[in-house]
Order: sequence, then structure tokens, then C-alpha cells
Amino acid sequence: MNAATNPLLRRAAFAGVTALALALTLSARADAPKTCFTGVEENYTHDPGQWFGDGVNIFVFRRACVADENISDPRLKGRGSFTYTVDATAGLFWGRGRIVPDQGGGEWVGCFTATMSPGTTIQMTLTGSGDYAGLVARLTYTPGAKPDTLAIEGYIVEAKGGPGDRPLKVRACRTEQLQMLPCLELDPTTWPPIPYEPPRPAAILKALITSETGQITHVGRLSNQGLSLVDPVTGLITGTGTAKAANGDEVFWVFEGAHDPAGVPVGSVHFCGGTGRFEAAVGGFDLEVTQGPEPAEDPWVLELCYVGSGTVRY
Repeated sequence: MNAATNPLLRRAAFAGVTALALALTLSARADAPKTCFTGVEENYTHDPGQWFGDGVNIFVFRRACVADENISDPRLKGRGSFTYTVDATAGLFWGRGRIVPDQGGGEWVGCFTATMSPGTTIQMTLTGSGDYAGLVARLTYTPGAKPDTLAIEGYIVEAKGGPGDRPLKVRACRTEQLQMLPCLELDPTTWPPIPYEPPRPAAILKALITSETGQITHVGRLSNQGLSLVDPVTGLITGTGTAKAANGDEVFWVFEGAHDPAGVPVGSVHFCGGTGRFEAAVGGFDLEVTQGPEPAEDPWVLELCYVGSGTVRY
């Protein structure tokens, strides 16, 4: 199959979009006081979403759960809801989170990234609204002491009244390696999940970032790695990855996108924390493909360039 003529492959290009725009000085956020908390997540209810596999890979789209967030800080103690995508073979899942506290008039929303091995670790950064406007919460989830629980630790950045969203711009080019994986839809009510009978075939398109360079507002170049998947039912693109600054500090990102009538991907990058000075970074940017996607010598390798504009809060 030729990537240059296949509209599905063309639409997949840029699925794992970059978060290269965050190499700004975050001193204002870093200097803000922090209030630490601990807690336990428990009492889950799940919507399993749709599962697909090919005997080696397992992918899950639109999985959702609701749970009690028993957090020591009353501003976060309440009910949490999460929707996410899973690439089990890569050992990753990522998505959106929302916590509605039991008290106060407001909520917390944002994105998270997670690894599944050797144990689940979720890194989530949420921005407050209403009574919590101007605040940012950084949460880390790890396996709990009791079965079917997760331990929570983190902090609220007490930056109310401090610097808000600041504009940022991105210009970059990248190369992506594409994979088309013929799969069958799996029954999530069995374990391990097995294919439905009669079989329900589906094709999962996966894109891996193999190289990327870019020019960032106020800063030089960063490296970026990540992957993305095209939901075979909705056609939407979802991805995750890590951008690394020259000093080793990292920014975690989640991409959500779709396709314009010409099959060119459009969407947004959401920052969800990181390491070092980017640990509690939030914000994001919308992107516009300016060149490509075009096949390289290998039709399963695509090259493209893009620009982006948005904001970062620090």
C-alpha cells in the first residue's frame, strides 16, 4: 500500500504532534509556594471502551472510569473522571482527567500520561476553575497498598494572582514511521480479551516520531519523541510523547486531533507537566501543517512541517 495515495495514511501524518514549545523560563511558577497532599483513589466504575488486537498488540480507545479521589487537601477531595487511550504493547496510556471536589464551587481539568510497567505510574497536571481559578495541581498516581486502589501524592501550586497564560509559537519539521496493523475487535468482558465471533476486523494506524527539529519562541531546539494512533471507529487521532530540553528537562504532552476535508491532520497539543522546571507546566497550542505530509524514499515514512501558536502558564 502506498502512503502517498492512501488517504488514511495521509490523514495519520502528524498524529503524534510535538510539544516543543515549552523551553521557556518557568521561574515564576517555580518560585510560587506549594501545598503538598496525599491520598487514595478507589471505588472504580468503568466503561471499557473498544478493544482491538492482532495477537501481539492490544489497543483500547475511549476507555473511561470514575473513582473517589480521597485526597488530604479538601480542594481536591471529590469525584474523578477519566477518559483515555491504551497502547498495551508500548506500555502507555494517556487522556483527560477531571476532578469535581465535594466542596467549593469549581473543578480541575487537564491531561495525563502514564506508564504500565513495572507498575502503573500516572502523571497528571490539572488547572483549577471557579473557586480554584489560577491554581495548578500536580498529581502522581502509583499502585496502592490495597488491591484496586492507587496511591496519590502531589501538590497545589499556590500561584493565584500570579502570571497567567503567556503566548508562544512553534515552527518545526518532523519525520514519522507509519505502521498499519490489521486487528480484530476484542471482547473486554473476558480475560484475556478474545475476538468476537463472528470476527470484527479493523485496521489500526500507528505513527512513531523518528526525528524532529524546531525553532521555539525565545529558545533554540529541542528533541521530541512520541507515538499516535488513529481510532478505527471515530477516525480521530490521539497521541502522547515527551519533549526534552537541552539540559534534560522534559515536557509531557497529549495530542487530540481530527482531519480536514483534504485529509490533513489538525488538532491541539496539551501540556501535562514534566520534569525539572517543567514539572507543573500547563497550556498548549493549535497547529497548522505548512508542508506535506509527503512520503520519503520509503512510502511508510512521511515528512512534514508545521507551525503552532498557543499559550503556556508558568
